[in-house]
Amino acid sequence: MRRWAGISGAAYGAHFKHDLLRRFFSDGAMVQMSAIALLFTLAWMNDRNAGYPVGGSKAIIDGIVERFLALGGHLRLSAKVEEILIANGAAVGVRLADGDTIMADWVASGADGHATIHELLGGRFRDQALDDRFAKAQSFPSYVQVSLGVAQDLADQPGFVSRVVDAPLELDPGTTLDTIGIRFFNFDPTFAPPGKTAVTCFLPTYNFAYWIDLRRDNPPRYAAEKQRVADAVIDVLERRLPGIRNRIDTTDIATPASVVRFTGNWKGSMEGWIITPAAVFEPMRQKLPGLGRFLMVGQWVRPGGGLPTGLMTARAAVQAICHQDGLTFQPPEAVGRSRAGASHAASWKLGDRPR
Repeated sequence: MRRWAGISGAAYGAHFKHDLLRRFFSDGAMVQMSAIALLFTLAWMNDRNAGYPVGGSKAIIDGIVERFLALGGHLRLSAKVEEILIANGAAVGVRLADGDTIMADWVASGADGHATIHELLGGRFRDQALDDRFAKAQSFPSYVQVSLGVAQDLADQPGFVSRVVDAPLELDPGTTLDTIGIRFFNFDPTFAPPGKTAVTCFLPTYNFAYWIDLRRDNPPRYAAEKQRVADAVIDVLERRLPGIRNRIDTTDIATPASVVRFTGNWKGSMEGWIITPAAVFEPMRQKLPGLGRFLMVGQWVRPGGGLPTGLMTARAAVQAICHQDGLTFQPPEAVGRSRAGASHAASWKLGDRPR
């Protein structure tokens, strides 16, 4: 474990002689990511413990919502939180942008970590370790994504293609890409009508500020830059599939400005913290110093990001709440287990949680 965890993707890739194999490990976040992340991903997929869900992320989200509502939860959407309310050193509820107040016994934030700490809580509950993480830890890059609706059945194409381009693509100041990844969603019938295919191209960048400033200060140029990138991607597709340009029904371009506008993610990050060799075994707290009845969940308290991170950290948070409030953590599917088994689940990894 420690051997592979201590090697970066770039260092691992340097062992390969073939240029394309080396490129795989030297592109995007893989450069800094611990090699063990790839090892685990391949192992999980080989064991059929991980894969692609038909319907994409929405299919996972819908399953979570269905389960949550079945357990008696109440879901309120389109309700932006502006402040986490504090009384006597503990979280007691939230205030929404429309002025409404929701009181609570516990508050758990699955929102952006930086915004939660510095905006919703006003930066009052921090320590040096937390400040150092946001100052020094490596987050995933942001991205420009070109999405195309193509009036063609592309079932004969691989699900994912990585193309080494003839001329490097200058995505933005400071970001030049010589490899472009294209995903053909021919394996998911929910993404397009019969006879058509959704195609996406994901282009990583750390220059999130460029796109945010451009959208704010010069909207016409912002639109032109988006179209320039889309045209470059379509050119690459055209060389692989001649005539596809004329079969594109719809085009959508998202930028880091889009990511920040819709998600509020710090730096427009796609997921949160990268699993670097230095951070693989580094413990991350779900509580904040000096604040009771509050827990953080999601991609900013566990490296790697993604929807599974949200599920795992939320489950751990509920276990911690049950432990502190003297309740047995025993979800409905656990009925029938021994009481010892349920108690073991309730006390799992409580060392870094509220007491």
